[in-house]
Amino acid sequence: MKRLLYLLLLFFVAFKINAQENVFILVDVSKSVYQSELTNAKKLVSDVLTGQYSSSSFFSTNGTTPSFNFSSGGYFAILHFGDKGTVTNSNPTVHKVNNSNEVLSIINNEFRTNPTDNRTYLTLAKAKCADIAYQNNIKEYSIILVSDNVSDDFGGSTTNYTTTEQNLVNRLNTITNTFAGSLFIYNQRNAFTVLFQKINLSGYGGKTDSDGDGVPDLIDNCPNTPKGVKVNQFGCPDTIPEQLKIELTTFRGGTSPKPIVHKENKITIGWFCKNAPKNAQYKIRVSPIGISGEKTQTFTATGNSYNVSNLSNGKWKITVSSDSANFNASSATTTIEINTGGSYWFLWLLLIAALGGGGYWYWKKTQDDKIKKLNSMSNNDSFSSGSTLNTNSDNSGYF
Repeated sequence: MKRLLYLLLLFFVAFKINAQENVFILVDVSKSVYQSELTNAKKLVSDVLTGQYSSSSFFSTNGTTPSFNFSSGGYFAILHFGDKGTVTNSNPTVHKVNNSNEVLSIINNEFRTNPTDNRTYLTLAKAKCADIAYQNNIKEYSIILVSDNVSDDFGGSTTNYTTTEQNLVNRLNTITNTFAGSLFIYNQRNAFTVLFQKINLSGYGGKTDSDGDGVPDLIDNCPNTPKGVKVNQFGCPDTIPEQLKIELTTFRGGTSPKPIVHKENKITIGWFCKNAPKNAQYKIRVSPIGISGEKTQTFTATGNSYNVSNLSNGKWKITVSSDSANFNASSATTTIEINTGGSYWFLWLLLIAALGGGGYWYWKKTQDDKIKKLNSMSNNDSFSSGSTLNTNSDNSGYF
């Protein structure tokens, strides 16, 4: 029995020694962070992860310095967060690493030190990090949070999350296995910190699955899925059934040879998608066809219509597609032609003015010619020329 326990202990110790190191770094690039702080934090993180840290003139710590061993491999990624768009549009590369030199190279190449954003969506960034780990089948990982405040979260007090973003945040709240670690404090400004934590994703996403499709209710965007239907990670059909086609309800069927003519520079695009998930988000693309100086405009909307303004005269292609991860659908492309008259009204005004001016000139010339003619006739008239009659006639002698 003792021998068995001894073997189990050796196995456990060997497993711990050879366990993979999975590390995710979250870097705050909001403008409340100083570039010098990010530069020094980059050096601190590099030293700790590669075992080179001894002391620092910039940071002090209130805990034991963590140690990392990448000799048994692991996953490594760097995420930057700040504005909501920075978080949602971030698609970091999840690297497989086998030694400290590979980790150092990734940090040198991918760790940003230039603050650019105006907000700090920390909760959403943590949620996306957890989801990336979950998608890569990573159950445990270390998170290194680089920020001016580890509790600073603009997104936590707002309600402007999309459905997908809210689902990520909800899933994050199911993590109960989070272990606080060492906190490095920037000596020159205590607001800036580097926090090392251990995360265990056990129970991530909840366990209740009412429709039995294998996706917990908490993240199931398509409840009551029929039995036997293959679903994706969000509980929605993994294929694109006919009923998930997006049908345009305005500007349908316009082609480049025969576009639908519209007399205003603003349009309302409407669509319909049968059986789309609740609060589905859509992407609207309006692309110019040969219009100089114009670029494709992309918008997102929750609902079934969107208003677009300030379109230049010319042809535009319109497409509506899904912007949600829980379903995939797209409309047929239709073409419209904006024709507001443009500068033609000005040309008409010029033409009318020219015709009016020409008519007035002709009338004036005619009047002037008549006056000249009358004046000429008046000059040749003896009664009006000032001459007198000759009354000395030879016949006067007869009287």
